Amino acid sequence: MTLRLLEDWCRGMDMNPRKALLVAGIPPTCGLADIEEALQAGLAPLGEHRVLGRMFRRDENKNVALIGLTVDANSALVPKEIPGKGGVWRVIFKPPDADSEFLCRLSEFLKGEGMTMSELTRVLGNRNSPRSLDQGTSPEMRAPMVAQTIDEALKPTLRYLRYRRLRVFSGRDPPGPGEEEFESWMFHTSQVMKTWQVSDVEKRRRLIESLRGPAFEIVRVLKINNPFITVAECLKTLETIFGIIDNPRALQVKYLTTYQKKDEKLSAYVLRLEPLLQKLVKKGAIEKEVVNQTRLDQVIAGAVHKSVGRELGLPEGGPAPGLLQLLTLIRDKEAADEEVLLRAELEGCLT
Repeated sequence: MTLRLLEDWCRGMDMNPRKALLVAGIPPTCGLADIEEALQAGLAPLGEHRVLGRMFRRDENKNVALIGLTVDANSALVPKEIPGKGGVWRVIFKPPDADSEFLCRLSEFLKGEGMTMSELTRVLGNRNSPRSLDQGTSPEMRAPMVAQTIDEALKPTLRYLRYRRLRVFSGRDPPGPGEEEFESWMFHTSQVMKTWQVSDVEKRRRLIESLRGPAFEIVRVLKINNPFITVAECLKTLETIFGIIDNPRALQVKYLTTYQKKDEKLSAYVLRLEPLLQKLVKKGAIEKEVVNQTRLDQVIAGAVHKSVGRELGLPEGGPAPGLLQLLTLIRDKEAADEEVLLRAELEGCLT
């Protein structure tokens, strides 16, 4: 059992996961009195505590209980197991270990950069096999190994750690699953390439890596005809074929007919609209003074839920928020909605 259940459960109850424990392996026949009796003996060194809820784990055919503490769990005092009815019960808690926290943050960073721990260790030339760092080793053991590897090889491999993969573009209409439309892909590609401190040849390789279908074939032919073709030339050709360049009216129509997809987050929809909006501004089809209002109007018109303006708490007749402010409002609402859903799921599982 991982810490995920503990963290999600605590998040749903709006409590600090370091002031809570999970006790697992409890037979379903155990009542609250049986649980409290076992906890009284097994968790006595931790001070005051109480049972906050129980959940049935179908995969184990056992119950798990959430235990609330009055202070942060002390790793030196928390037992790994306690004796209980029907056998030994496991105790899970969130350790304040700095190495574990480092490894967690590193994993999140790598995920955002499109890398795995295995790829990182290959890039750094770690003698330990990637499998040994990914599986079968506790976070407490893996973290120092990874930290030492990064510390030893950081300077010569910094450019690889900064490698953020591009989104996928094929040129198909409509785009396939996981593929981007040209305008949003082009905008993202231009921004990401600015962060790459590598040669143009490496940039071209990474560009080709992101292409599929017709777009891939076009760049492949370009490269065959000119082995020294630059990234800028590749992008220019793709824009000529797939982009809307010389017709502001067609671009405006595309902007006004771009709607939020059924399972798309509103924040993702706003970011998908932005490259089209910025092109219209660049071509003079929209004045810079009204760009915020134009953005907001289309977000409201194209959103799946038409009450989005009211849900975001935007005052009628007030100035339209800028892009950053609008995204902040939307992401705060999305986070609140996700918390409500999680709380509802947890409440449905609690007995």
